Formats: sequence, C-alpha cells, structure tokens
Amino acid sequence: MVTSARTPLRIDRLRALNVPQPVHVLVDDHGLPTAVTSETPDHSTTTSGEPNYRAIEEIIEIWRIDDEWWRHSLTRRYLDIVLAGGSHVIVFEDLNSGQWFLQMP
Repeated sequence: MVTSARTPLRIDRLRALNVPQPVHVLVDDHGLPTAVTSETPDHSTTTSGEPNYRAIEEIIEIWRIDDEWWRHSLTRRYLDIVLAGGSHVIVFEDLNSGQWFLQMP
C-alpha cells in the first residue's frame, strides 16, 4: 500500500470566500432593483441618518437558480449590475424569504 504524501486537511482553517452580504434594495413597479445600500451601519447611512442608496446604472444579466428542492428549497434571482460610479457587483433576491444580498463577481 502506498502512503499519501499529502498533509491532512485542517478543517479548522477553512473559511468561506465571497460570503453574500445582506443589503436593502429599492425596486421599480416591475420588481427590478433601482438602487442598493449596505446593511452595515457605517456604510448604509448618510450623516443625517438617511439610507445611502447607490443607483443602479445598468442591469447586465438576470438569471434564476432553483436548487435542492428535495431538501431545503434554494430559489434565487440573480442580477449582474453596474452601480453609479462604475462598481460591478452581483445582487440576488432569496425568493423564499424576500431578502436581498450582494456578492462581488
């Protein structure tokens, strides 16, 4: 039998990459997002305490994921968007809960 030259996996060192961040989203009459703001207190409000929404300049692509219906349903609508100022991000709506999230592409 040949012994493995690999070192054992250290599960305690694993960490999630690109974890989705909860966001607040303004939508139009068709349910498409028009602006987004972070739920992080230091980034989501102006000095007057009002939400600091960033306008969405362009929706590049929209797609839907329906997965794991046999366990815990995962139903999401993803949008590849460009924010005011040129930032390129992905937002998605969890269609089971109605909550929105942001991820970097």
